[in-house]
Amino acid sequence: MLRAMKLVLALSTAMLAATPSAIGGDASLLGVGFICGAETAATPTAGAAAGVMLPGFGPATFKVDGNPEAAAWFNQGLRLYHAFSHDEAKAAFARAWAADQTCSLCASGVALSLGPTLNTGITPAETVDALKLAKRAEELAKPGDVRAKGLAQALQLRYGPEAPKEGREQAFGHALDAMVRADPRDDMLANLAAHVLIIPARQDDYSGVPRSIEIAEMVLARNPDDSAAIHYYIHATEFAGKAGLALPYAERLADLSPGAGHLVHMGTHTMMRVGHYEDVALNNARALKVDAETQVGMAQTGALAQRYYLHNYLFGLSGALMAGDGPLALKYAEHAERTFPKAAPDRNRTLSRARSLVALARFDPDRALAVGALKDEPRMLAIYRHYARGEALAARRDATGVRREAAAIAAIRAEGAMPADLGGEMDVAEIAHGVLLGRAAMAERRPAEAAAHFERAALAQEKAFPVPKNFDPPPWWYPVRRSLAAAYLKAGKPTEAVAAARASLAEWPHDALALRILAQADKAKAAEYRAEARKSWQGDLAKVPLDLT
Repeated sequence: MLRAMKLVLALSTAMLAATPSAIGGDASLLGVGFICGAETAATPTAGAAAGVMLPGFGPATFKVDGNPEAAAWFNQGLRLYHAFSHDEAKAAFARAWAADQTCSLCASGVALSLGPTLNTGITPAETVDALKLAKRAEELAKPGDVRAKGLAQALQLRYGPEAPKEGREQAFGHALDAMVRADPRDDMLANLAAHVLIIPARQDDYSGVPRSIEIAEMVLARNPDDSAAIHYYIHATEFAGKAGLALPYAERLADLSPGAGHLVHMGTHTMMRVGHYEDVALNNARALKVDAETQVGMAQTGALAQRYYLHNYLFGLSGALMAGDGPLALKYAEHAERTFPKAAPDRNRTLSRARSLVALARFDPDRALAVGALKDEPRMLAIYRHYARGEALAARRDATGVRREAAAIAAIRAEGAMPADLGGEMDVAEIAHGVLLGRAAMAERRPAEAAAHFERAALAQEKAFPVPKNFDPPPWWYPVRRSLAAAYLKAGKPTEAVAAARASLAEWPHDALALRILAQADKAKAAEYRAEARKSWQGDLAKVPLDLT
């Protein structure tokens, strides 16, 4: 086993720079190698981040009003901040401030790192500390240093005792934007502004998104390798419903910041939305490996303690399932068993194991059927276990067994939501229940009944998890509307099948199984659809029955 893992890792290293299209049939092997690398990474050393400069976070360096040691740590902190290595950024900025307490930017850096990001918040105590540091930064700003003084003043808007009428983040973002307009060539301020302007989008305030896109595009026009600008451009174009604009940058981001696990992952936000599913699977496998290998130098000790490890795992598994990459999907499933401890019934364990059961159901049904209930089984895991069993039984055309698993999910739904539930449990149960009833009806050659079940499940999915807000990653693993298209096709309704398949592809582009339905329903363009489907699918499309589409 160890020898095989070493061989895969060696091949992974050799193919690292190759694109998936160049790798061809070896894509699965590359992804498996990355995950094996994550599993064999070195044991972390607690507290190493306090004295180690982490490599691979990009080369961005800016002039700092402090001594050389402070300047080096400030720039390291800024790179970490833009890579969303939140705890590590705080440690680096603190190191910069400790090295030179006459450095205005160093004080501002600590204040900045204490505040919210797109994915993190702030405590009342941190707000108090950050305001003190921002005021001290203004006092330390040298005469004529517009950047240092302006940043310190902007931070005080963010942390002041009274929130501005427009909101703290909005006021901070507008203040930074004013500085960017005054000096458009200051990339440090531009990237900070591009980030802060999109933070309110998490609360459904998208007013800053267009300006964030403008700023990121301005930076990228003169420096297309700026990883911070790419990071925020990906997020902003997602929020704007224009994800495809970022694809040329998203495809390069991992190689620009190879030591930053979140940035290795980040391009897959764009890739998922444009339908490059195998790339999603591969880049997130690589991100897992990067996180595991660099944990030695991280403030957090252990890959699983890192904020985005589960996020990358779920993203990658979603990509592998949509790409039909059975070997890589099964490796992701195995990774859940190896990496998320059985003795820890926490969110990481529950979600990783639950989603991994889909991979077993689709690519190793016997294993899915062999999975038994755990003592005190979390409900999300129980829902997915019954769903996976139902999918596995559908592959055997055991309609009675499928309906039995659907009934088990219905019983869980009947219990209603509970305070300790993971978010979305009842929505997932509703979708899973409908899909299994549709599978059973397809196996019984009742496609009209199946269509009714699939339509209800598709509507439930689209209501609970609309694609514009829920591709981060998708809470449900595939577009149920493509199953509706398959049911229409089997019922002899090609027009309805085409309409349903196209509606599915509008939000889940380049889905090979939906494209295959179009090829069967639209004879005039059959060759075109089949060719596109083959590009998007890693396995043998002919081996996926219409009943399981």
